[in-house]
Amino acid sequence: MSMSYSQTCCSGGVPVSSNIGFSNKKSSTLQLSLSSNFNTLKTLYVESDPLDDDQRKRTTQSFLARAHYSFNDRFALETFVPLVRQTRSIYSNTVANAVDFESTFGIGDPIVLASYKIINSALQLTVGAGPQIPLGAFDRRNSRGLILVEDLQPGSGAWDLVLLGIADYTLPSRPSTNIFSRVIYSHTGENPNARNGSQIYEFGNDIQVIAGVADQFLVGSRVVVPSLALRYRAAQRDTVDFGQIDGTGGEWVFAKATLGVEFLWQSSISFDIELPLHTFVNDTQLSPNSIITISWSKSFSFSKNEVNLNF
Repeated sequence: MSMSYSQTCCSGGVPVSSNIGFSNKKSSTLQLSLSSNFNTLKTLYVESDPLDDDQRKRTTQSFLARAHYSFNDRFALETFVPLVRQTRSIYSNTVANAVDFESTFGIGDPIVLASYKIINSALQLTVGAGPQIPLGAFDRRNSRGLILVEDLQPGSGAWDLVLLGIADYTLPSRPSTNIFSRVIYSHTGENPNARNGSQIYEFGNDIQVIAGVADQFLVGSRVVVPSLALRYRAAQRDTVDFGQIDGTGGEWVFAKATLGVEFLWQSSISFDIELPLHTFVNDTQLSPNSIITISWSKSFSFSKNEVNLNF
């Protein structure tokens, strides 16, 4: 059976879902976040039907650094830099303990995003846009000297446009409760230098919609923030030399649970897990089984009237 594996969890090796879109805070506030994201793909699907096949496994492990600065109550700038490790294992069904293993590690494609809050009340609406910059390598080779397939590379080799929409609503009857949604759209560009310049490769355009509810509770002396959400993702087929590639693109729905806890120096740590509820892939592909993220975040206020570093 001939198979190709799509970019079922990321864009150019960079997981963007749930990883951009800080909510704008008050003027002159810097928000920092460091996180580790681990995505496991080990179920092979034909469209929405899982196959009884345990010979293949993919992982994407990303270390993500984010910074978000609010210049005022409405305008902000955000950046996102990933460090990505990807692996692919194919286990032999004829030779005991034989594994065809490939891996890559490197800086992925960073994002720079400008956002503007167009409504600032109990309902907050924010829009944003910015480029995903092709700084990650896209020409890594395997142990035999062959260039690895595009969805194993740390970078995409193409300029992408990322569009963001955020809606947050605070319940008047319970100000600690927040209903939120995020829409993230990646309009991908072409890499004219794929395969040593012999091909033009483009990952499929990608849209993600995240919607859920979060609340805050005081447990002892700590503020605990649980949230539940659904994430929908749709990716178009990749193309090479402007022709569509089989075994790429699809649709997914994930259930997403997050637990955040206030930690030392008024920073916070959060644990996030995503599990698939619905999978539909084009043709035959590996698809995610679980996505786990652990994050640390902290805010710094640099207001002229109040400098608060919270240490």
